[in-house]
Amino acid sequence: MPTLLGHIKQSVKRTGKEFRELNEWMDGSGVGYRDRIERHKIPNIPKFTPVVEQLFGKDAVNEYLYHLKDDYEDHIVMKIIMYLKGWKIDDIFKYNK
Repeated sequence: MPTLLGHIKQSVKRTGKEFRELNEWMDGSGVGYRDRIERHKIPNIPKFTPVVEQLFGKDAVNEYLYHLKDDYEDHIVMKIIMYLKGWKIDDIFKYNK
């Protein structure tokens, strides 16, 4: 999992924008442990996608999904599940604009 600063750098690399507010909403020091966990759960993507769009704009939705992708793609449990299912990380985090 990248650090908060790591996520911001990846956002800049991908988009030219920091998406600082979004990344802080996900991983900032002011985020409680339970909120942080809930915002990172894959089953909660439908719940938080409209929240992200409302708070940070439509462009932030894709960056929210990339934030999750960046966190999960190096997670050992996720790697095992993906291998067993024959999935690719991009298959999990597709979002239609």
